Amino acid sequence: MMSDSRFICGYFLVGLLSFLSACDNSLEDDKRYAEEKTIESFISTNKLTYTKSDGVYHIATEPSYGYEVNDGDTVKFWYVGYTLSGLVFETNVESVAIEENLNTEVRSFEPLRVIAGETDLITGLKRGLLLTRLNQTSTIIFTSDLGFKGQIVGPIDAWSPLAYDIEVIYVNGKGIQTEKQLLEAMDLSSYNLHSTGLYYKYLIDTSSTRPVSTSTVYGWYKITLPSGEVVEEVSTLNATINLSETNMGAIKKGFMLLSLGGSAEFIAPSPMGYGKKGNDVVSPYQPIAISMRLDSIK
Repeated sequence: MMSDSRFICGYFLVGLLSFLSACDNSLEDDKRYAEEKTIESFISTNKLTYTKSDGVYHIATEPSYGYEVNDGDTVKFWYVGYTLSGLVFETNVESVAIEENLNTEVRSFEPLRVIAGETDLITGLKRGLLLTRLNQTSTIIFTSDLGFKGQIVGPIDAWSPLAYDIEVIYVNGKGIQTEKQLLEAMDLSSYNLHSTGLYYKYLIDTSSTRPVSTSTVYGWYKITLPSGEVVEEVSTLNATINLSETNMGAIKKGFMLLSLGGSAEFIAPSPMGYGKKGNDVVSPYQPIAISMRLDSIK
């Protein structure tokens, strides 16, 4: 009888613990949902355009075609951390620290150097950094389950979503070094270098009208690997290219460099092509060659 009682009691306790654990999970889910609504309201009020990955909202406040931050890269960046109510709690920018009356004696006002994905940062910042690029100013926002959760940390209330403004000023890693070696092996002496990092060589330049970032264009382009293998070829005889909806930086900037009736050849580093991931044909950190012609602007 005693054995049965112990069994029933033990079973009850296990069930109670499972119930309490489920309640805790449900509570956290409710808080996360509420925080996501707060974040989305903040984004909507400020009319921001964002992407979301791995639970982190990313807003490119100053777009860039610099190298994407990858796991294992050495990264240096400036940052300002704040709550969505506008309370700044941390920064390595001296002018911001002074303006926000933060203690300047205990802070180092120099770019933070980390190994992406490895240095011990709060989870949201660690994940968010992998969404940024060299020479890009970004805002990353995340819920408290990726921050300090239910802890009160300094002036930060428990269950507070956090935001960080980040400016990445240095990125270097194995993939970047490999691509730089590939570019150095190419004969780029006849090309001009655009500020975006795109190499270009005009075949025909009519000095006529050029498209802008919101233009819709007719034309043709072909993307190849340095080996000559064709990756993609597109003709707009029966369709158009809307530059504002074009994801690949090399195609967008390439057309914007062409004059009406003109043509050119381009060499695009991976940040303007298929990026740090590549695709089924293009390897990560692979520069590509593009031939392009602009027939008309709609």
